[in-house]
Amino acid sequence: MLHTRKSPVLFAVMSLALLAIITSACSFHPHMLGNVSQVVDVAIDEDMLTHSKPTFKVHNHDFWEILDVDMDRLELHDGFIRFLGTKVMPDGSLADCSIDVVLGARNGMLTAKIIAVDIPGVAVNDTAVVEINQDLEAHLYLDGFDPTSEVEFQEVEVTEDVLRIKILVNVRF
Repeated sequence: MLHTRKSPVLFAVMSLALLAIITSACSFHPHMLGNVSQVVDVAIDEDMLTHSKPTFKVHNHDFWEILDVDMDRLELHDGFIRFLGTKVMPDGSLADCSIDVVLGARNGMLTAKIIAVDIPGVAVNDTAVVEINQDLEAHLYLDGFDPTSEVEFQEVEVTEDVLRIKILVNVRF
């Protein structure tokens, strides 16, 4: 939810997953060689997510640019994250807009999908949104981790107050 540097949600998840790997490796005795598994529950409240401008960038692919919007905040809702911002209209005025994204876990991978848009001139079934969802499906994978470890997303839950993620970390020694 994923290689990104600017999205607070995705960056937090990646940071916590890396922390889980390090913590798991350090909490076991060296004489216990083999596979070690640790389940990590991560809870990120909305306040932690609202301190920076949200981006929607995966592998240097900025999806805000494709939709020509400027998102400046996000809200947690039951089942999805809503990104809120503006779009500059042809006459120079600003129109309010929003994008709803659902996060999940499937086959150990983080998933994300745009489920609704409220952007003037853009519908959820428009080619740009369909292509973004296809790109998200293709690009949301974990890389950059040590080859002797494995991170699996088991559950992702979004509520009004918190983004909760359960991650299984497998470390091979």
